[in-house]
Amino acid sequence: MGRVYDFDLFLYIYLSVLPIKLSMKLQSTLFLLCLSALAIAQNQVPQISNVNVVVPWNTGQVIVTYDLADTESDAVDVKFTLSNNGENYVVSAGTVTGDVGFPITPGTGKQIIWSYDTVSTLLNYSIRLVADDKQIPNIQDIVDQVDSVLLRNDLEYVASEIRHYSANPTHLEDVKDTIEQRFSDAGLEIYRQDFDRAGYVGQNIIGKKVGLGSEAATFYVDAHFDTVSDAPGADDNGSGVVGFLEALRVLAPYNFEKTIKFIGFDFEESVGVAGTYGSLMYTQSQIPDWEIIEGVANYEMIGYFSNEANTQQIPTGFNLLFPNQYAAVIADSSRGNFLINAGDPESGGFRVAFDTLSAMYVPDLKIISIGLPNNGLIAPDFRRSDHANFWDIDAPALLLTDGANFRNLDYHTPNDTVGALNFTFMSNIVKGTVATIATLAGLQHSSYFDTGTLPAAIPESNFVCDAEVFPNPVKNKLTLKTGDCFQQGFNLTVVDIQGKLVKSEKIAANTQSEISFENIPSGNYFVVMEDGGKRSVKKVVVE
Repeated sequence: MGRVYDFDLFLYIYLSVLPIKLSMKLQSTLFLLCLSALAIAQNQVPQISNVNVVVPWNTGQVIVTYDLADTESDAVDVKFTLSNNGENYVVSAGTVTGDVGFPITPGTGKQIIWSYDTVSTLLNYSIRLVADDKQIPNIQDIVDQVDSVLLRNDLEYVASEIRHYSANPTHLEDVKDTIEQRFSDAGLEIYRQDFDRAGYVGQNIIGKKVGLGSEAATFYVDAHFDTVSDAPGADDNGSGVVGFLEALRVLAPYNFEKTIKFIGFDFEESVGVAGTYGSLMYTQSQIPDWEIIEGVANYEMIGYFSNEANTQQIPTGFNLLFPNQYAAVIADSSRGNFLINAGDPESGGFRVAFDTLSAMYVPDLKIISIGLPNNGLIAPDFRRSDHANFWDIDAPALLLTDGANFRNLDYHTPNDTVGALNFTFMSNIVKGTVATIATLAGLQHSSYFDTGTLPAAIPESNFVCDAEVFPNPVKNKLTLKTGDCFQQGFNLTVVDIQGKLVKSEKIAANTQSEISFENIPSGNYFVVMEDGGKRSVKKVVVE
């Protein structure tokens, strides 16, 4: 059985899926009403058990029976997802009928029938059943779990030394190991992508939280973990690293309809003049053909904040390219007290969603949102991080940043230390990300059950027949002696022990026939003779 999560929240309500225009005051009122109704007990996750899978021979169907339990007797959404490799449940199942979809009433002896007419063999296929009672945890409760103290504690370790491939490879490796351990603790699927960069081995660290309904649809939260050779990099980019680790900590206990990937990128501070090399290697080779990227939240320095006037510098030409955003900064006396959220045209919907959901759940976070034409080439300062490689493959991605050297004067210096950063600001950015990802990725109240590899459709005789097969074991030719069993001829098929078709042919009316077994690998097989609903099955061994 797969993972089942019990959420340690004191209540579950539907506020998170109310229309986005709902006022915060009205949400608070409804929250109190729900509190009085639901405070007695937590709503328990629905459970699937007693799963049985049968593959009747020659029917083209897989029959799944299961029991469904829900403590509160809520109607349940049951999803049927399919894998042909036991890893990614992204295969289109075709026709699925029975006790699947919404609403399914809890009970025993539920049945799902999958007609696998589009699949030539069930070899390596497996099924995942997901049960979601739609009692969605409150997103505000989840957002409020982001902890600025934990952010500081993590950053004091991450930024305690330089993280650079030649200046301090030891601490760089230690931080990579820490990221991987956090991924493991959160139950993610993990791997490292190795690549060469000017004779050095770079490693991106990828952690995947699998979506339980639409696995192909994927959101990313990422940051680069390396520094330049002479800076401890608290803001650049230790703030991004601890930010995505905190987002992971908060989101990990929950299940989602869509997949969420967390990635630590190497060699953003690259050899020579060309940076963002790790994310370039990732986008060029590590995105499966079936994956649909719905949004990338790239943290690039999210810790520097100032409410003092004239602490936000403005790049040359910014006033001409983005007059409205320029006016907003000037109107606030150029204070460095906001998050920059920048995206290209492909990222427009994701950028607006981030702005809207952050305003709803983190009203204290001020955002200057910037839509860039094309791939941001008109303003190169907005391409100076790993998001740009996603823009170049037309994937929606956001640059989430405090402005780097246009605000933090300690950028790329030994003075880029923890003491200069604002952890309330940092935690608000993480809160905005958590709210956005939790909403768009489809927060669930669910559990799931994996069947493992499907059983073979092993044929069985359905009438008494004195047919003979010899020699057995067989090497090259098999003789069939059918007597009076099939006087009008028959259809002959040979299948392996997994039910996979090996050969088939039509045998004319004859009491004895020879069948070639040349080029058939050694092993156990079934010879199936069928005509008019009559079936005789003989097991043979090929040497």
